[in-house]
Amino acid sequence: MTRAIVAVALAVAGCPSPECQDGWKPVLGPLDRSVLSIWGRAGEVFLVGGGLGAGGALALRWDGTGVAEIATGRSETLWWVTGVGDDVWMVGERGLALRGDGRAFAPVATGVDATLYGVWGSGPDDVWVVGGTPGGGGAAPNDIALHWDGASFAPAGPPGRGLAFFKVWGAADDVWVSGEGGALWRRAAGAWEDHRLPTSASITTVHGCAADDVWAVAGQSVWHWDGTWTSVRDTLSVANGVSCGAAGVLVVGNGGLKLRRVDGAWHDDTRADPASTDFHGAWVAPGGQMWAGGGNFNVPAPVARKGVVGEYGCPAP
Repeated sequence: MTRAIVAVALAVAGCPSPECQDGWKPVLGPLDRSVLSIWGRAGEVFLVGGGLGAGGALALRWDGTGVAEIATGRSETLWWVTGVGDDVWMVGERGLALRGDGRAFAPVATGVDATLYGVWGSGPDDVWVVGGTPGGGGAAPNDIALHWDGASFAPAGPPGRGLAFFKVWGAADDVWVSGEGGALWRRAAGAWEDHRLPTSASITTVHGCAADDVWAVAGQSVWHWDGTWTSVRDTLSVANGVSCGAAGVLVVGNGGLKLRRVDGAWHDDTRADPASTDFHGAWVAPGGQMWAGGGNFNVPAPVARKGVVGEYGCPAP
């Protein structure tokens, strides 16, 4: 991000408006790289992404008063961010994994060179990262699921089928991994179970609030697990991200797709600003706010990247 862009972002984020109107609003922009993932905890929000072949890594931290770029020194696009205990993990292209305290980060060796698209963990000695080479089949690095035991990463994934994995999420003893061609694996009691969905679409994101409350998006459909996987909602455009929290469920995707599920009812906010963009990352904050991150990440490189962030609720950055 250039200093000019940082200055604009700081100006937007530095002064929360006392007249904040509940609803969607563009925040933390404009950005010169696409936003692919958002996650936060008390007092701070992290946003990651990158240039996807037309620029370096994007890593931002908002502390409630302003936003600053985290100096990663990396050229690889970052695809996902999450917190594990006191640590924050980021993963991305060329097998990149970064771990830090939210302000400073250091690379962690993964032993792979393919893109890592997802990361989740239950504790400092239980972190999972997943990735692969979309469309590469068995001839390319695929079926990548690595486990961190507190000292190093080691392969620990399900049987190989030549598929890229995109996201991982878990609760209690369950770990869910989603990927190409409807691939969906569940690791329960130390063994992998095949839960492939009846779709040829990639399951781009899986996320949950409890072991019996898990959500997944595949193509133009939203799926829910309560002990059985059920297709519960169709979308007008391709859905890329889903997140759930105490305030409800948020689904985001192409063409400005922003779909909220609150108290059992769906609300389609696709036309609400920001609308003229594609979204990839969704996050439901503990305070009830909903965040959507995206940009023109679907456009093939080289192209000047743009990053767009929307937030629903108050207070707003």
